[in-house]
Amino acid sequence: RQAAQCVGRVIRSKADYGMMIFADKRYSRHDKRSKLPGWILSHLHDAHLNLSTDMALHTAREFLRRMAQPYDKAGSGGKKTLLTEEDLQDMARDAMEM
Repeated sequence: RQAAQCVGRVIRSKADYGMMIFADKRYSRHDKRSKLPGWILSHLHDAHLNLSTDMALHTAREFLRRMAQPYDKAGSGGKKTLLTEEDLQDMARDAMEM
């Protein structure tokens, strides 16, 4: 119950995002996971259980990279757009000029 309360504090609005990291072997057991609220269970996938530290870091980086992309409501029908290498170079050049 306490774990669910802590995780619930991460996300406060529809615009928020965060990571839930249950770094305890007990959460690899179904009987322990089943006590978590449904909204948490819906985001716990078997592929993300019992990860090594390296794999957990890789998964976290990929999640943050995806979530950090600009959100273009008008131009792409509300879909997230991934930045290209050229976009990043342009952004870096613009930042240097400031």
